[in-house]
Amino acid sequence: MRYILVDIADRGNFYPFSLTQSLANIRVGIFSIQERWEQYLKESCGIFTANYLQVLFEENDFLKNEASIYFINITCIPNEAIIAKINALHDGEKLMSESGKWIATKSTERSFQKILLAKHPPITYNEVEFVQNQIELLALHAKWINRDFAWIKKNKQSESIDKSNHTVHPENIFIEAGATVLCTNLNASEGPIYIGKDSIVMEGTSIRGPFVLGQKGVVKMNASIYGATTIGPYCLAGGEIKNSILLGFSNKGHEGYLGDSIIGHWCNIGAGTCNSNIKNTAGIVQMWNEFKQEWEEVGQKMGMLMGDYSRFAIQSSINTGSYIGVSANIFGNGLLPKNLPNFTWGIIQGYQYDKAVADLSNWKKLKGFTVTEAEKLVLKHLFYESQKAKSF
Repeated sequence: MRYILVDIADRGNFYPFSLTQSLANIRVGIFSIQERWEQYLKESCGIFTANYLQVLFEENDFLKNEASIYFINITCIPNEAIIAKINALHDGEKLMSESGKWIATKSTERSFQKILLAKHPPITYNEVEFVQNQIELLALHAKWINRDFAWIKKNKQSESIDKSNHTVHPENIFIEAGATVLCTNLNASEGPIYIGKDSIVMEGTSIRGPFVLGQKGVVKMNASIYGATTIGPYCLAGGEIKNSILLGFSNKGHEGYLGDSIIGHWCNIGAGTCNSNIKNTAGIVQMWNEFKQEWEEVGQKMGMLMGDYSRFAIQSSINTGSYIGVSANIFGNGLLPKNLPNFTWGIIQGYQYDKAVADLSNWKKLKGFTVTEAEKLVLKHLFYESQKAKSF
């Protein structure tokens, strides 16, 4: 394995999603960040992440060998030019942006600090872009859907579109094998529409691109979906959704509004639940930054960030700019608090580890999956960290 994607330096900017996963697993558009890098590199990549998360990637044995490897900052946005610059590195050399941000190193070192230092003075390159934080994923969303759609169209052939559907710009619609799409409105005039393998779009649904439905995803009857939106693999989507990302295996299956939000893996949003994405004053939204431990301004429109394994009860009212941690089981009357930490029970911390794992196991069984031992170890680490934080 010649290439390793590193997410250690900037993980804090992507909470709550990077608490339970490497950034490599984040799926925005048709592909995950790792898959997109591998398409440009034309090789599989290993993952180098936080110590407690490395257990999720035990198949990566790069730490055990002494070969020279290209270590790449995963927040760098790949393109042909940056790949050429990375491949031109010699052992001990590193590539930096002119602003001083690390891009890549070729090294035999296995310590992240030594990889960053490198042996030789840095080579600077300024024609490079980075994903700065989790909210920027929404800003880049449409661009990545368009890029991924072009890659798919170049490499594959779409299935035919059933005549029962009403389409606008059908040349911008791609349907994978095994997908069922009947009696829908598909408008690809403002961006492409991609329907993944073995997925279902039920009758009466209206979709405006850019839009992605992942493998075995389901859009329920009469849903209204506006771009840019990604419904990840094995997700269930219904009601009204706008400019949002469901990373994978999550449910927003009933009536209610979801807008300008990112929903993690294995989440559930109860029937009738709605989130606000703009204040009554139309003023600037403030959101909790878990990494910095402070409130910060995030613009005029922002819904919520919802960490992996979290759930909302029916008829929940979610405040503008809400931060929802990992493995939270949320219920309560009225407008809910804007900051709900890891292992929240109701609206206060109190969800116990054993109960959280048992409940997650129940949810995974519904889709034919089980909780892995590696996932349990990650959740146990985060639970003990939350307990330590409560004691201060």
